[in-house]
Amino acid sequence: METSVDRGTARRPGWVVWVILTVGILGVSVSAILIRYASVDSDGDAHPLSISFWRCALGALALVPFARWERRGTNPVTVKFSVIAGFFLALHFASWITSVGLTSVASSVLLVSTTPVFTAIVAWFAFKERLQTLGWIGIALTLVGVGLIGGGDFGGSSALGNLLALIGGATAGGYLIVGARARRTLGIVEYAVITYTTAGLLLLVVCLLGGVSLWGYGAQTWWAIVGSVIGPQLLGHTLINATLSDIDTTTVAVTIMAEPIIATALAYFLFSEAPSLLIYPGGALILLGIYFVTTVSKEPGIPLE
Repeated sequence: METSVDRGTARRPGWVVWVILTVGILGVSVSAILIRYASVDSDGDAHPLSISFWRCALGALALVPFARWERRGTNPVTVKFSVIAGFFLALHFASWITSVGLTSVASSVLLVSTTPVFTAIVAWFAFKERLQTLGWIGIALTLVGVGLIGGGDFGGSSALGNLLALIGGATAGGYLIVGARARRTLGIVEYAVITYTTAGLLLLVVCLLGGVSLWGYGAQTWWAIVGSVIGPQLLGHTLINATLSDIDTTTVAVTIMAEPIIATALAYFLFSEAPSLLIYPGGALILLGIYFVTTVSKEPGIPLE
């Protein structure tokens, strides 16, 4: 994750930067939709762990040709941090992608978006970083919002899906915190290749041990998996990262809060999935809480979906 910004060397007109950021946000916003399509193909749908594996494996393969391993930043220390980050990435994809099939898209995307709250808490507890009063208010609002959403979807698969989405947000925080240490000297492409490869290998082992099929899917499932790699993972994340040289990280992180709103609207029109009544106040409190935390955080989390 990039955190430094050189405001004096912006190379693009302002409107171009915002167009790029908008397209990037739209790219990541369709992630849950594509995952849902990959999971409901009558000709052969995919297990969440299989979707997670293919996202990591195909993402790594797509970036390998662009990696430059001769760069000085590639050393045992950065590789170690990248591998650890890959472990968190595997947990993130496995938990969050599973949640999409167990709860509503609105609940899943809102709850996984709590990553900045988790990173702020870890930074305060583990690294003794001071968290301003506004940040604590944001955490409190987020917890209340999570409680409202949990109350609206209490019981059965929805409760498990909500819990997994929260775990997805927490593990994404671990990915970002550890990855920031590797990204101090390691190029973004090289870092992504190592983390995607590590996550892919871990998920492959889990799939093989668990007897999860990795192929035999219908065309819709394969198109959805490939689309989730090209759209949210490569196009979305690449364009969002590209704007970080022109817009400060906090502004980008706050703007990305539009993702749950877009994903919820798409789920309503495509799947007739109307959010529960408690989603509205709960979601509003979560987004407001994330906004408060993000504005006072040194390294606000950028969503991974």
